[in-house]
Amino acid sequence: MRTLVTGGTGFVGRHLLALLDDPVLVSRIESSARAHLGNEMPIIEWNPASGPLPIGQLKDRAPEAVINLMGESVADGRWTKAKKERIRTSRVDGTRNLFSGLSQLSTAPRVFVNASAVGFFGDGGETELTESSPGGTGFLSDVCREWEEAANQFRKFGTRVVNLRIGLVMGNDGGALKSLLPVYRWCAGGRLGSGRQWMPWIHVRDLARMFVWCRDNESITGPIHGSAPEPVRNSEFTRELARSVGRPAILPAPQFAVRMALGEFANSLFQSQRMIPAKALAGGFDFQFKTLQSALKDLIP
Repeated sequence: MRTLVTGGTGFVGRHLLALLDDPVLVSRIESSARAHLGNEMPIIEWNPASGPLPIGQLKDRAPEAVINLMGESVADGRWTKAKKERIRTSRVDGTRNLFSGLSQLSTAPRVFVNASAVGFFGDGGETELTESSPGGTGFLSDVCREWEEAANQFRKFGTRVVNLRIGLVMGNDGGALKSLLPVYRWCAGGRLGSGRQWMPWIHVRDLARMFVWCRDNESITGPIHGSAPEPVRNSEFTRELARSVGRPAILPAPQFAVRMALGEFANSLFQSQRMIPAKALAGGFDFQFKTLQSALKDLIP
């Protein structure tokens, strides 16, 4: 199935592209993307902030599916006013411009799979959060809500829209784990605050497979949770990660200290989100890594 992918040179995107048989990549800088991916893959150069996606390369063969991974990194850098605007516009306005471009094709995509995030829920406390749970409040909640609404525009074409709300992605070649491992190996890791906040997580290979599963499974529509079946508390995550590298985790980080270091972004690290992938489980998705222990054993042999 010919699949248009935005954000494909990122951490998750690289794993996803390896699973696709006929991808077309959208990238801000074509030369940079080719340096990572080689010369075989069709690449459309486009800055999502510049206006509608140019569709010249797509007119002869429109994509049957779109997987949308675009977005400014949330964790990279302090949340200044300008940074927060880039986080929002790269996702919301970028998706709107993607819609504007693809709306010019004579054939609409059959399915649009959009990468949303667990931030949709804000702080959920002890509540089990399924796809039918209401959204929360705060900056990330507002961004995710607007992002999903922008993706839902594709329904005007009769396109099936899926919003995949992603938890903490675990991989040794990118994401949070790559940054955390050196800290824990130096015995500088520890729980955040009380450590009682719930953390939804997913192995990057399971997430890449779930994107393809959502694309191919016509019964899946609307929001779906991209997280493993067993979320863990931050204290358990800390303990298991420290055990995996053979080091103690003895330095708890109080919220005020983390906020001093990271700014407003730190608040999201202390939010509790007991997210359950109810739709994926009901639909028969085969998680290869259901427990945190199994994921860490694979990623930290």
